Amino acid sequence: MIQRSKMGTLKLNKKEKGCFGFLILIIILGFIGVQMPSGLREAPTSMAIQQSRTIALMLFAYSNDHGGEYPQGKSSTEVFQQLLDGNYCSDPAIFYLPLPGKTQPIAGKKLNPENVCYDVTKGVDENAPDGLPVIFITGYKVTYAPSGAALPLMKIAFLSSKFHPRTWLGWWQNEPRDTYVPGIAVCYKDLSAKFISLKTAVDANGTVPNFIPADFDAKGKTYRQLTPDGELPP
Repeated sequence: MIQRSKMGTLKLNKKEKGCFGFLILIIILGFIGVQMPSGLREAPTSMAIQQSRTIALMLFAYSNDHGGEYPQGKSSTEVFQQLLDGNYCSDPAIFYLPLPGKTQPIAGKKLNPENVCYDVTKGVDENAPDGLPVIFITGYKVTYAPSGAALPLMKIAFLSSKFHPRTWLGWWQNEPRDTYVPGIAVCYKDLSAKFISLKTAVDANGTVPNFIPADFDAKGKTYRQLTPDGELPP
């Protein structure tokens, strides 16, 4: 308990001094705009890689039980709902990332497009080439050809000069996390997953080159892209 001395000054015990010092440190860090450590800022990147590989494994497990055919539907939302209905997935949150316009799904309820943050490739089966992207973060248009690129369909927050990572003061005041993932996570047919940062994009609009491997061979088959809202026109 804080006590006042005979001279009128405040006297703090050891515990109170520690708490007071920590509070002062937080205030100082907030005023000077110290940013969150890079490891924390990059957490969405790691999460996206893990999620894409996990979902690809679920799709692969489904194909093992259905003659090598991956689940089909009119949208990635319908495809993922089949994983939930078939008990290949127990937590719908695996399909969500903190992206603009998206909301977390509720367990036990049907998925809606706003709950889904991943696209899938339509027409995948056991004979599909290893370099075929099976699942990837939504918001891009993929060209299914050797060395095909992924073109962003909306303005990417990472490329905006108005974007600022959350500071320690923002964290202390419980401001929301930054809702962006600075690139595209993808898992291919051979279950290899990676994250392609927009820092490596070759042009200002964020186009991701060589999203499809140079040795990609569709063997005459046409693949289409399913977004959470439906099939993307070629």
